[in-house]
Amino acid sequence: MQRAKAIATLAVVLSILGGLSVWGLAAPDQAISAAERRPLAQAPAATAESLFSGDYMSGLETYLLDQFPLRDAWRAGNAAMRLYFLRQKDDHGIYLREGSAVKLEYPLKEEQVRYAANKIREVREKYLQGMNVYYALVPDKGYYAAEAGGYPHMDYDRLLEILQETLGAPCVDLFSMLELGDYYRTDVHWRQEALLPAAQALADAMGLGTELLPAGGYRARTLSPFRGVYFSQTALPLVPDALTYLTSPAIEAASMTSAETGGTLPVYTVDRFDGGDGYDVFAAGPQAILTIESPQAQTDRELVIFRDSFGSSLAPLFLEGYRRVTLIDLRYVSSQVLDRFVTFSDQDVLFLYSTTLLNSGMLLK
Repeated sequence: MQRAKAIATLAVVLSILGGLSVWGLAAPDQAISAAERRPLAQAPAATAESLFSGDYMSGLETYLLDQFPLRDAWRAGNAAMRLYFLRQKDDHGIYLREGSAVKLEYPLKEEQVRYAANKIREVREKYLQGMNVYYALVPDKGYYAAEAGGYPHMDYDRLLEILQETLGAPCVDLFSMLELGDYYRTDVHWRQEALLPAAQALADAMGLGTELLPAGGYRARTLSPFRGVYFSQTALPLVPDALTYLTSPAIEAASMTSAETGGTLPVYTVDRFDGGDGYDVFAAGPQAILTIESPQAQTDRELVIFRDSFGSSLAPLFLEGYRRVTLIDLRYVSSQVLDRFVTFSDQDVLFLYSTTLLNSGMLLK
């Protein structure tokens, strides 16, 4: 009886493995993984050189892993096993809180923060003498999720202390104006439709003296499904987001130019939603220097924002008040050559960085 059971079990296992093998061989290869937002390995070419060097077997292993049948289901099952059966609190450094995926941001890397703060001070002293300069921090999701969930998090108070010590000026408080629900469930970024109070607080702090809300309000446009960066980094059970962008006559009349590519772009590049990162709808994705002209702005004032990707979705909300908004991302352009591309005169200047970026501050050039 025992032998019969063993033979039956072995037969079932071999049948499953054989069926999966036949399925894998018969099914067409997939070019990309929508869930992981990356290209999948294709069958390697068998050449004498690759066979003798071992590259062929290495490439074949990667190919078979990428093209394995029901790969996404296996990933989801593995993540569920870690989370619910093994009782691990995170999957590859990502955990769930109130249905939102949150990445562990710990510990505070003081040398990285000091580097970023000194870079900001260097830019201020080199280009911004006599100008109105303001600072604001965008908290990462862990600020609202980690402590309540029992997860480690960076020392936010110490981060603010380092900035205060180095820059000699306080940051406009955004921490108290946001909550976990103001961020995408599957992504690191905040949702633009939740940012109106924060944008108005920044405008008030900079003395703009005008309401950013259009007379008829904003019109919301929605794109879905939006699968953010955490959707690809973990197989935890996440519900895709919807990406909403706000438009108005002023935003629709505005035009955007890139110092890298030239030409004119719309403020929202909707055609990029189906690319590698749907968040690229905002300000055309990663760009070194962008200039947005807003002919219907309520003032003739200009704003320069030194920013990371969080500034991409915030900047359009300033087009009701500022005639020109310039976005500078020091991850993609050296601070030593900024005056080749931007004329600094009497603009308002806002340094707007996320706590995540400052904790990797050496990314700033």
